[in-house]
Amino acid sequence: MENQGDIKALVVEKDQTVVESIELVLKEKSYIVTSSSNEDEALGLLRKTPYPLAIVGDTKGTSSTFEIMRKIVMTSPMTSIILISDLPTKEVDERAEGYGILGHVNRSIPSKDLTLLIEHFEKISQSIHLPKT
Repeated sequence: MENQGDIKALVVEKDQTVVESIELVLKEKSYIVTSSSNEDEALGLLRKTPYPLAIVGDTKGTSSTFEIMRKIVMTSPMTSIILISDLPTKEVDERAEGYGILGHVNRSIPSKDLTLLIEHFEKISQSIHLPKT
């Protein structure tokens, strides 16, 4: 999928540098990007608007990335999630087991890793024909 102009993505992260790196990758593919550094605001956005993709890291709240992930899944079960975490892959996999995340990227956001996960999301999206916004 070359152009995702009708697909919304939510970036949940408190570090503006990380947010900007992710936004660059998503906007290159013409995603409609919304970002929030606040957990409650992000959950409110998900309650009001369907976001097929969420990229989730740390927020200004007290919840861990994994707790935020759990809350997003409970609020919007059809949202695909990419986690931002510097934990080892095995630990992320164990802690996120059962939540169906697409994967995770390090806080340094190597764009190649993020791009691969986004391409995986796009293949899934094509197969289920996500509704356009």
